[in-house]
Amino acid sequence: MTTTDATRSRPAEPSLPSVRMPRLVAHRGAPRVRRENTLPAVAVAEALGADVIEVDVRRTADGVAVLLHDETLGRMWGDARRVADVPWCDVARLGNGLDRIPRLDAVLERLDGCGSSLLIDLTDAEDARVAARTVASSSAAVAVAWCGAQEAVAAVREVLPDADVWLAWASLDPPTPDDLVALGPSTLNLDVAFLTPRTVGAAHDLGLQVSVWTVDAPEPAIWAARLGADSITTNDLAAVRAALAAAERDGWPEPDHEATEAEVASRAQALAHRIAHEVIAYTREHPVGSVTTKAHEADLVTDVDRLVEQHVRGRVRAAFPTHGFSGEEYGDAPGDKHRWYLDPVDGTTNLANGVPWTSTSLCLTRSGRPLVGVVADPWRGEVFEARRGRGAVIRDRQLRLDDTPRSLAGAVVGTELDGPLPWPGFGAFLDALAARSCTLRVQGSGTLTIAQVAAGRGIGGCVSAFDPIDHGAAVLLVHEAGGVVMTVDGPVEGFPPVGAPFLVAHPGAADELHAVWVGAVRP
Repeated sequence: MTTTDATRSRPAEPSLPSVRMPRLVAHRGAPRVRRENTLPAVAVAEALGADVIEVDVRRTADGVAVLLHDETLGRMWGDARRVADVPWCDVARLGNGLDRIPRLDAVLERLDGCGSSLLIDLTDAEDARVAARTVASSSAAVAVAWCGAQEAVAAVREVLPDADVWLAWASLDPPTPDDLVALGPSTLNLDVAFLTPRTVGAAHDLGLQVSVWTVDAPEPAIWAARLGADSITTNDLAAVRAALAAAERDGWPEPDHEATEAEVASRAQALAHRIAHEVIAYTREHPVGSVTTKAHEADLVTDVDRLVEQHVRGRVRAAFPTHGFSGEEYGDAPGDKHRWYLDPVDGTTNLANGVPWTSTSLCLTRSGRPLVGVVADPWRGEVFEARRGRGAVIRDRQLRLDDTPRSLAGAVVGTELDGPLPWPGFGAFLDALAARSCTLRVQGSGTLTIAQVAAGRGIGGCVSAFDPIDHGAAVLLVHEAGGVVMTVDGPVEGFPPVGAPFLVAHPGAADELHAVWVGAVRP
């Protein structure tokens, strides 16, 4: 996968279309005003003028369609049971007053004849059949559309052959006619992280509307409208509507390309810090899920890889909608002179095999120069952070490597394999270090191998091929901690060339370690 601005091969983005005011979709009603997926939340959304009200539907043990996002009742209603195991009579008792779980048929009656249509989001095929039968038997005059997991929406079509379908989309590549055959959707429904002018243009050329979710701040809402989104799903209907109305009245603003480096870095570091802690919690708590292969049988990818990348892309896109983004699982998204690089799980083979030694790497560059980097270690709960010119920290402790001479004897050097194989010169390097009573470790995460050196854990580390997705944040950490980053030709500032082998080292041992390493990789 290519990772630099100069080598990306995606087609050029089309020019922006003329801006039209998008429809607003109220996500789960009005969750910032009333409890999500309740009748009061639906009523507030309708009163605020939502064009569409999105709700989540599941079924009870006795086959009643109810509004609920989660599989269990715990998060919203304090009951750990699966809603599918609880009869409606017990579900109806949860909550108090009007803040209760409503039946879908009650929501249809509430919206009968009003100006808002309903979008039903589904994850389970049997839930979908129950919801579709409920809609089919209702006499309420309300337009209903359907979205969610493909198998769930397909189940709706079994009951309602003419159902209006919004096709879930999680790719930077635009849809093709073949993608539409199975469900015949009216709308492409995508995470804002995957919104690009090319996708919008391709969808419109296929006769599709484009809807994006979930956008809660003015800047990304205006950006989505400028790119041609026909609908925007939001938790904050009033704020987004006000921002779009002001932009329509005063003129749609151009994206701000003139923010100073310090302003961008400050915001980016704060965002990256929050994301790192979110990823730590998610990686620790979420099951690995399905495990598949990519380039070869040892090149694994899990559900955690994909879901973490989707989450981070969305968080970055919401905060910095004009920035480019390159990720391990979903490739490159175009942008301005700023580009984020993400490896959602470095050490996926470890993760898939239950070995608690993985990391997440997130790095921001500006015109190709590293600006901000974080490395999250979910198993020790550590976040390594660096900002160019401002140093590196871990747990609020400043990282600083002194230049006191260090011997290789008794020290540890980290490295990683080249996939499942040793890199050229690996054996010679191992032998040369052993002759100096220095131990070589292979632990399974190149990002952590490099980041640990910045924290003074080990005297050096080397990797067979630099990639900013995998190593950008860790390399910035080493620079900012006072370490040395080298290729075979000597020290480098910023990033090593993409694809080049590189070494990081404690400054007090850099010269000796570099000589040993070069002697192995360039005999």
